Parts: sequence; structure tokens; C-alpha cells
Amino acid sequence: MDTPFDPETVVIVTGSSSGIGAATVIKFAEKGVNRFCITGRNEQGLQKTKEELVKVNPKAECVVVIGDIADPNTCEEIVSKTVDKFGRIDTLINNAGIFLYGSVRDAPMDQFDSIFSVNLRPVVLLTKLCLPYLEKTKGSIVNNSSTAGLKSFTNVSYYCMSKAALDMFTRSLAAEEMKRGIRVNSVNPGIIDTQIHYHAGFPEGKMESWLALHDEIVGRHGTCEELANTILFLSSKQASFVNGAIVTVDGGRFCSNLV
Repeated sequence: MDTPFDPETVVIVTGSSSGIGAATVIKFAEKGVNRFCITGRNEQGLQKTKEELVKVNPKAECVVVIGDIADPNTCEEIVSKTVDKFGRIDTLINNAGIFLYGSVRDAPMDQFDSIFSVNLRPVVLLTKLCLPYLEKTKGSIVNNSSTAGLKSFTNVSYYCMSKAALDMFTRSLAAEEMKRGIRVNSVNPGIIDTQIHYHAGFPEGKMESWLALHDEIVGRHGTCEELANTILFLSSKQASFVNGAIVTVDGGRFCSNLV
């Protein structure tokens, strides 16, 4: 079968120490991609991702950048080390993000700042830094957003706002860059089987009841691999005429209009 990627393709995946990011790296490796930059704050998690990557594809080379994506120096290091090592960038997966519980009435403005400093600002900065290289390779960007960017949910307003802004960034950037041959798309997951909800600060029992309601309607959580499959498709030449798309991966949750 014809692979949708050239082996020389260079892929950057942020937030790749676990969950969706790690699954995306492995999925690219399974399809024969050999060159990666993986990033995150968890050194042990990144090492595990790198080990799994090499196990799946022994030819793979990997740049590892340990740091907080909210720090502009980390974004600059990601791009400089990738270009120094491989000389090009073909695909940027803006995956890193945080999810925090709190109403507008009760949550401090520090929570607003934290969410936007991770979910939006680094995406814009890292994208700006990558665009000159993506123009040369006619590359692509996939932003990991959320169905929360398309629909309001109580007590997570700041998160919803950050993802809605991210979706508009996806559409606007796609319009700006299409004539330069750069594609920009968004994948918008529903409930995926990761640890993000367990670090969100839900009151005791609230998260469990919320997830149970979701599963009653949808049937189950999605898997990281299922989301990675969509990211892979949007990044590949098989999606060569897909641009500015907002793609929900949620088992039908969004169209159910119930949760």
C-alpha cells in the first residue's frame, strides 16, 4: 500500500509525553515517518514515547525538547532544534493543552490566564515560527481543539473560550496561508480516554457523574488511537484538499445536543 507520507517527513508534536500526543507520534511512526520532534514537561513520559517510537520504527530519529510550552523560549527551542537536526519542518501538531474546572463567578482570573497561556498563545507563537519552513515544504498544521469550542458547557467557560478561539485561528490561518500551499485543520475531540479530566479540579463526584452521563448517551469514551487516526489523515496527502476544516471526533456527542 502506498504510504501517505515520505519517510523524510519531519513532524513536530507538542504535548507528546502521554495520551493523544504520544499516540499520534506512534501512529506516524507506524506509517513510516522517520523524523520527529517530541515535546512536553514530563521527561520520563517523553523518554517512554521515544522508546516506543523506536520500537515501532527502528529507523526513526527523534529530537526531544523538555519544557513548558507556555514559555516562549521552549517554542523557539522546538523550532531551532528541529531545523538544526533535520533542516525542514513538514507537519506541526499543536496538541498540548490543559483543562480546568471553574465557573466565571468563582474561578480566579489566574485560571483564565493559565488556560490561554497554554491552549492558545503557544499555538500562535509556535505556528508563526514554523510558517516559513512549512511554506517551503507545502506542509500542514493540525490543531487539537475540542467540541467545547463548538458548544457551551457550564463551569468550564474559560476552556470553551480558548478552544473556540483556537478554531477561529484554524479557519483564519487556513484562509491566509492557502495560496502558499499550507493546510491548517482542527480536530475536535469529545471525551477521550486520557488523564486530562483527572487534573482539572472537579469537585468530588462531579467528574464521575459527568463522564457517566456522557457514556450513557454516547456508549463509551473515545481512544487516543482513534483521535490519532484523524490527526494522521488530516496531516497526510490523502487530505490534500481538506483545509480550514473543524473535524469532530466524539462518537456523535456533539450532534446529540444532550451533553
